[in-house]
Amino acid sequence: MKALAFHAEKCIGCKLCHLACSAQNEGEFNPRLARLKITSIHNRDGLLVRGQTCDLCLACVEACPEDAIIEKNGRLSFLPDLCTDCGICVETCPPQVIIDKPKGVGVCVQCQSCANWCPTAALTFEEVNK
Repeated sequence: MKALAFHAEKCIGCKLCHLACSAQNEGEFNPRLARLKITSIHNRDGLLVRGQTCDLCLACVEACPEDAIIEKNGRLSFLPDLCTDCGICVETCPPQVIIDKPKGVGVCVQCQSCANWCPTAALTFEEVNK
């Protein structure tokens, strides 16, 4: 199964990944709606970058009491009609990349938009052992 991987040493801190994710999933360019967390800070030593992405650990799938998040063929799906906005998945997500929205949540569905728009290949899809 393949999952999103982040390579900090390749990241230039442009945040195109955040814009691509929110555009693909929310229909607007809003970094706060991205389903990944990449932070970058410039200091005396240069650019410091940290990143967290969905690693398909499936903790959210196991925690959801309504089965609103499911895994099928190595991808997550969010079923908004089943979601009760309890927030358990947001609290349970180890990399903290599920976003809480006014109606429902934002779950990374491994759509690859962030990786496709990354100019330096800092985001890639790689095999994971599950």
